[in-house]
Amino acid sequence: MAAITPAVVVFAIAPVLLNLTGTGAFWVLMIGGLLGTAMAFSWAELGSTYPIAGGDYTIVSRTLGRALGFISLVLTGPVQAFLIPAVVALSIAGYLSSVVSLDARIVGAFVIGVGVVISIVGVKFTARAVGVLLAFELAVVTFIAVLGFISIQRGPDVLVVPSIFDPATQVGGPLPFGTLIAGVAVAAFAYNGFQGALLFSEETKGNPRAVAHSVFLALGVAVVTAVIPVAAGLMGAIDLAAFTNSANPWSLLVEGFGSPVFATVVNLGIALSIMNGVVALVPYFSRVLYSSGRDHVWPAAISKPLASVHPKLETPWVASLVVGVGSIILILAFDVDAMATIIGTVVSVEFVLISASAIVSRVRDKDIRRVYKMPLWPVIPIFSGLFAIFILTQQTTHDLTITGVILLVAFLYWLLYLRPRSATHLHMLAPIYGDTPEGQASSRP
Repeated sequence: MAAITPAVVVFAIAPVLLNLTGTGAFWVLMIGGLLGTAMAFSWAELGSTYPIAGGDYTIVSRTLGRALGFISLVLTGPVQAFLIPAVVALSIAGYLSSVVSLDARIVGAFVIGVGVVISIVGVKFTARAVGVLLAFELAVVTFIAVLGFISIQRGPDVLVVPSIFDPATQVGGPLPFGTLIAGVAVAAFAYNGFQGALLFSEETKGNPRAVAHSVFLALGVAVVTAVIPVAAGLMGAIDLAAFTNSANPWSLLVEGFGSPVFATVVNLGIALSIMNGVVALVPYFSRVLYSSGRDHVWPAAISKPLASVHPKLETPWVASLVVGVGSIILILAFDVDAMATIIGTVVSVEFVLISASAIVSRVRDKDIRRVYKMPLWPVIPIFSGLFAIFILTQQTTHDLTITGVILLVAFLYWLLYLRPRSATHLHMLAPIYGDTPEGQASSRP
């Protein structure tokens, strides 16, 4: 739940949706929740069947083959592991600006550094820390929703018909259907992380069915804590056109109460709640890089350190450092905001791979032990896979081109480096529960 970061969804990603889709942001988040629910069934079944720290790529490799498995690793590993924490960390400075003017890049780098330290200290300590901060984060999100509802300016009918306002003229009009669907990719990015229990499955005690339950619980909380505040903001904003076109609409809502001190306190609370997301994201993504090193995905000089575990703290400390350093380099050297738009496209591609895995796993591995089986198979994964493909058709040529280049580079790396070394590299970790024999898994193309 902390990896989803409800505060980031509301305070950093929702403004992007409001700018892109106007009042349609409400429907975009609802549709994103529907797609997320369909995906949750696939992740719940696959994650409890293959409880291995690497998450998606370990599943895709076993079901669709190691070429697509490596592509999944690149999407959920280096691409998201460096970019998402950087995007989240950068959003903090905007809310701190009401107190002190700071360079957003320096603030972002510092916050990621804190996240790395907490991640290395230990998974139990990290869980306690993010648990406390998550409670605070949910309280801030709830408080913002309450502010919207108590300052209500219009009825719920504003949510029914999606409208968008021209930034220059402030004149409203109907939201194009294609734009609404394109926004669902951003919502997919917003909810991304509800499958996070899969990455900690090796460290989870008890019945692996609990991994499935965690996926549904995290998604449910994510949808509720996103949809309700956005609905409250749209109903409570004094100027709806200004609210949907603002880079920081929540500050407009808070400033409507007329107290600078009140606004400052709320903005500080928002900044602290967003920081919790970074604290949760570093250990989340470090498990992906750790698992890739353990499976010898990279040259030995890289894989061996990534696979190392601290002898006392029992955490993948090198992988955590790599996540932190990679994110900090992105923040300090590149325009992360300009790169952030591709995340939704990348997540949609991953949705296609996981949906296909949920279908192939049942067909190919009929005798595997499944502690959780989704209902209405294969209807649900077919729906989610086709929906994700439809979303991809609505993305910009720029984002599709960048994503295509990432996929091509990943495939060439597998073809030219990993495939000739299939006996020693990308050698999947022996599964924990009921997977096909290691020889069969490693013999797949």
